[in-house]
Amino acid sequence: MSQPASPRQHQEERARLAMATARAAGKLWRRLDRDDMRSSWEQLLPELLLIVTGAQRAAASSTDPYLQRLLGDDPDRAESDQLDPQALAGTAPDGRSLVSLLMYPLWATLGALARGASVAFAWASGAAVLDLLIRTVIADTGRAADLIGMIVRPAITSYVRVVELPACARCIVLASREYTLTTGFQRHPRCDCTMAPVTRTFTPTVTSAKQVFAQMTDAQRHKAFGAATVKAIGDGADIEQVVNARRGMTTATYYRRTVQTTTEGITRRGIAGSRSKKFQRVAGNRYSTAKSPRLMPEEIYRLAEGDREHAIRLLRRHAYIV
Repeated sequence: MSQPASPRQHQEERARLAMATARAAGKLWRRLDRDDMRSSWEQLLPELLLIVTGAQRAAASSTDPYLQRLLGDDPDRAESDQLDPQALAGTAPDGRSLVSLLMYPLWATLGALARGASVAFAWASGAAVLDLLIRTVIADTGRAADLIGMIVRPAITSYVRVVELPACARCIVLASREYTLTTGFQRHPRCDCTMAPVTRTFTPTVTSAKQVFAQMTDAQRHKAFGAATVKAIGDGADIEQVVNARRGMTTATYYRRTVQTTTEGITRRGIAGSRSKKFQRVAGNRYSTAKSPRLMPEEIYRLAEGDREHAIRLLRRHAYIV
């Protein structure tokens, strides 16, 4: 691997490593004997372990050079506090051995066959599971190494999230957000986001959520956010508000009409809730919530029926435009 000089280059290098490792694993999967899958995979597993553990070491080995080039020497760092890349190789993100984890694509394939799937479909399902696992393992190993490398450097006080395209909506709204070193890194399977260190004298320049959105093509936006969300953002809605609203998305019936609503942000502490005048206590809820529903952007545009000014009024009323 080359030596990255910026958070963005660091992320790109890691993503390429994960992709290359997944491709190598896919080649091994194509050698699977479909007439004797279990024995065949067990014979291929040692070769796959060498590939994956080597990639894990490569991912972890890039941490110290990256931090060194970015920040220089830390005079307060103890000589004994050196990251050992080998310590992060051979272990899955959840702590189990790689052998156990890498058997899962086989179990997924055999399970599909047991449910009546064709051999071709079951094989493809296993290949997809393998690709997901490999990319996630390499990315998680790299992130673990980065966090260790930051913790042992006293000058580093926190980190910011580095997000580059392609990325999902959940990651985009977290772009450039700052976290303490004790905060776990939020990620999903195949997430390739990374982190950049912050010191008392250095704050890295990383892409914000608005900048990521501005860089996206129309196709990328619709794939990541959905048509209604893209339209709402174009009409001035806050990216974080419209994306986070999907966490509490539900349906409700008001005035004999079923509408799409969200429970996100409707307490007194939430932005939407703070704009409400009437609250109610629902059994099982710790906090009082707004009595009137918070509509989803999709519902707002349905109600507006093409009237953009009315849609913007509703977006503002339901706290998407803040």
